[in-house]
Amino acid sequence: MIRTVLMDYDSTIHDMDGVMERSLEGVLGYSGEELYRIWVYDVHRALIHTRYLERHDDAMFHCRLLFDQLRLPFDQKAAEEICAKFDEAKTKAQEDPIYYPDAIPALDSLREMGLNICLSTGFGAEAKAKTLERRTGKRYFTETFSETRLGVWKTEPEYYRKALSILGAKTSETVSVGDTPLSDIRPAKLVGIWTIWVNRNMEEKPSSPDQQPDYETRNLREAARIIKGID
Repeated sequence: MIRTVLMDYDSTIHDMDGVMERSLEGVLGYSGEELYRIWVYDVHRALIHTRYLERHDDAMFHCRLLFDQLRLPFDQKAAEEICAKFDEAKTKAQEDPIYYPDAIPALDSLREMGLNICLSTGFGAEAKAKTLERRTGKRYFTETFSETRLGVWKTEPEYYRKALSILGAKTSETVSVGDTPLSDIRPAKLVGIWTIWVNRNMEEKPSSPDQQPDYETRNLREAARIIKGID
């Protein structure tokens, strides 16, 4: 039986994808959807997460890799524009988020089950939790975890070990819910936590066994139903 839920935020609760796609529209002559897809999948996940994890938060370095992927000469001005758009999106995620339609109903369901719901994200966890509380009038998260608080990247199993230690939670009674296999699924799975991949964009399942979730769903309401059924 699940007692603790470690819930991701960006692209799980908050529509970060939609915000960035609209923000990047027309940059470098690309649609926002295509440019953001290249940034996320070809740069951030394929290169940063596998080769340059120490540059995880270095937006300008991401831009250099992006220009390489696009086979374009590096343009400092355009890169600065892209970095500014990501900074604006990070601020928006904390102060003026756009919640997926299924997010609040799902959190309500988990709350009604009496589960210990914790926000598990990379940055700005406390601010994101406070904005959600202000918007809804409800306090959903009993704890907020970020890379700053735990002192380790979310892609590392130690992130989840430290969260479990703080909570005094058992791996067999804990589930990680999120959209990114490399940070929400793999490290949690290596620790022994149940995992649910919220695959809103119908991505192909990762080929690496340690990134394959226990469950896969397209929205959080279905994730809540899955959690209720885990013995």
